[in-house]
Amino acid sequence: MINRPILGLGSRGASTRHRRRAATTILCAAVAFTGSACSSSSDGDTTTKGAGTAATSVCGKAATAEYKKAMAEPKFGLSPAFDASALSGKKFAFVGINNNSIIQDKVAGFKEALKTVGADVVFFDGKGRPDVIAQAMQSAIAQDVAGIVTDGFDAAALAKPAVVDAGEANIPVVNTNAYDPSTPLPEGIAANVAPGTVDIGTIEADYLLAKTDCKLHALQVFTSVANMTVEVETAFGKEVKRLCPDDCKVTKMDVNAATYQTDLAPQVQTALQRDASVNAIALGAGDVFAPYAATAVKALGSKALIISYQGSGLKEAIGGDGIVANVLWAPPGVDGYYAADAVMRAASGDPANAQVPIRLVDSSNWGDGNIDTLFSGAKQAKDDFKALWQG
Repeated sequence: MINRPILGLGSRGASTRHRRRAATTILCAAVAFTGSACSSSSDGDTTTKGAGTAATSVCGKAATAEYKKAMAEPKFGLSPAFDASALSGKKFAFVGINNNSIIQDKVAGFKEALKTVGADVVFFDGKGRPDVIAQAMQSAIAQDVAGIVTDGFDAAALAKPAVVDAGEANIPVVNTNAYDPSTPLPEGIAANVAPGTVDIGTIEADYLLAKTDCKLHALQVFTSVANMTVEVETAFGKEVKRLCPDDCKVTKMDVNAATYQTDLAPQVQTALQRDASVNAIALGAGDVFAPYAATAVKALGSKALIISYQGSGLKEAIGGDGIVANVLWAPPGVDGYYAADAVMRAASGDPANAQVPIRLVDSSNWGDGNIDTLFSGAKQAKDDFKALWQG
């Protein structure tokens, strides 16, 4: 599968300032937490197949074959070997959208990785605010770091003057989890490191098509201020149209990123009341939207399936109170290694984008929900990174 942008800014909305605030809200939340969701679905031709029920239609079988490929444990692809010894004694900066537990794990992996080549790390908490992020990047520049990694936001959009200043100081800026590695790089950004949003949207569509045997009426929830969610939404719609152009339907819901915590649950509830044929909910903004979608589903006693991505809602799902499937991101610790590899390559004058692997899980393969178990190759990937940095 192909990949596209992850967490960037969209173009619709009110003023640029409003879009940035809204994007910050959703991006902060997207890397922070997840919620719960639901079960299976209803109504005549829209009856949803249970998790263990095989699809019988040509379309349903095709969708099943596609989503099952995404359930296999992925391999961790690495870039070619290079000698990182010249970076010993250098300092690198990591600027997170905030300082939640996921980012802490990424930073721990980032520090561990750079320590193996004798480099140091300074971490900055962006506190979910563009002004703090810009200040953090300026502080990193003042400390003469060898490279800057940003996580959970598009630095070129939220902190453009700082990105320009970094370029003038010959300090490469690498975006992680901002948009897909296949997207053209914004001016001033050396490389992208992220999972693929087109893959995520496509997998979500394949799964729901299979589970409804292509009698799908999906509510696709996204927010246009965050490019990641737009990419997921677009890919989802394209895959539904490709496999089920005539008998399936997608209703789009563009959510205000600044007010989703209060507005999303009632909006989903209204949509389900308005059209009882909705038998699935695809979350384009990932697990950050899951608790609110689940609240709406429960309030109505709906059996609409909910699918999401990232992985922080897995615990609730396993307890029977959450999403029915999730497109997991790799363990945050190994994300830190990918970020370290990318920024070291950029600092060495040979930047390269990287795609972090993803994996679809549901009750058939999620086990106890341990991400490290579901990505058992992560530890070996770290060892492989260390070996390739020896040149």
